[in-house]
Amino acid sequence: MNKTLLIIVDKKLPSRAKQTLGNYGNLMELETKNITYDAISGHPDIFFFQDKHQTIVAPNLPEKYFEILNRYGIKYRKGIKPVGRDYPHSSRYNALQTSYGLLHNTHFTETSLQENATKRIHCRQGYTRCNAIEIGSTVLTSDKGIMKTLENHSIPAIYTDPQNIILPGFKNGFFGGTCGIHNKQLFVCGQLNHLENTTQIEKLFIKEEIENIELYDGKLFDAGGIFFMNTQSY
Repeated sequence: MNKTLLIIVDKKLPSRAKQTLGNYGNLMELETKNITYDAISGHPDIFFFQDKHQTIVAPNLPEKYFEILNRYGIKYRKGIKPVGRDYPHSSRYNALQTSYGLLHNTHFTETSLQENATKRIHCRQGYTRCNAIEIGSTVLTSDKGIMKTLENHSIPAIYTDPQNIILPGFKNGFFGGTCGIHNKQLFVCGQLNHLENTTQIEKLFIKEEIENIELYDGKLFDAGGIFFMNTQSY
């Protein structure tokens, strides 16, 4: 286990997936009440925004989690607006920083996320990080609207149908919420062979020299992403 790595996950992540992730670092399992609706109440991508240079945290994340971040010496700053109960106010931090710019519905984006963004790419989907992740120079998304936006900006992208992705309380989840990337490893909660275009995605991994780590056997589980943070102390 890498004790210098803190991994933030939803407490509802399948136990087998948590066991596997525990081999790579220390887990911080999120669980909140009365902040936003239950299905996403423990999703890291609802409360955290992360790019190569910064981590921004919603100010109404429960205090006990700020204490854990501080204990591990995680560098972060608090955002201005809180996560809201319902959409779109629940999507303020759910943006994706890509190498092409900050991808989000910019009508809803938390102000502090935009301060260092040299370029903003507007899309209609507020839950952008739930629906997309960048693999090398290609954005992989399970949202047709995001896919259209990326095509309009001539950004390399692959669409994958989310129908077989599990999100308790909803018909289906979304691909971005099933995974997280650290260095050149993509950690996925479930097996990619449940997707319709597995071969196309695997070819992308080979092209970008990405190692795919499947955390458990079964359908993909949307847990609001997996966030990796380097610790400064232990």
